[in-house]
Amino acid sequence: MPLLLRFALLVLLASGLPGVAAAATAPVRQAVEFTLSDQDGQARAVKYPREKVSVFVLADQKASSEISGWISPLYARYRERIEIAGIAALPGIPSAFHGLFRREFKKRLTYPVMLDWSGDVSRAHGYQKEQVQLLVVSRSGRIALSKTGPATPGALEEVYSALDRLR
Repeated sequence: MPLLLRFALLVLLASGLPGVAAAATAPVRQAVEFTLSDQDGQARAVKYPREKVSVFVLADQKASSEISGWISPLYARYRERIEIAGIAALPGIPSAFHGLFRREFKKRLTYPVMLDWSGDVSRAHGYQKEQVQLLVVSRSGRIALSKTGPATPGALEEVYSALDRLR
């Protein structure tokens, strides 16, 4: 990673990513509809009702290491029976750096991740910075379960139970 990019990332992380709400917003009962672009610049619209039950995983840079603990077991158990989508909470990243971040996502990931530059979608779903958040959302958009933090066996069982009830 170029020195300038590393420096910019360190400055942003040290500043606490301004633009992120300091107080956590209470999760909504109904998921919001939204459109975000992914790292390839493709617009991805989330509207209800949907064909499948959805699992949204929201994370910022500090929480990104916890994502696979949720995604891997869910994908192994449900494969194509549910829709799993990632949302990167990126408020406070200056627009001049958006291209650099998109390229890094493209280099590192083979699956699409929706980029929430403003943080509006993340905040609307009660996202708390520096923690991974998983939402189980019904076809109609009702949030059936919201879990925050790393995946644990007990938390995964709660998610499995919620998904099995909705399918």
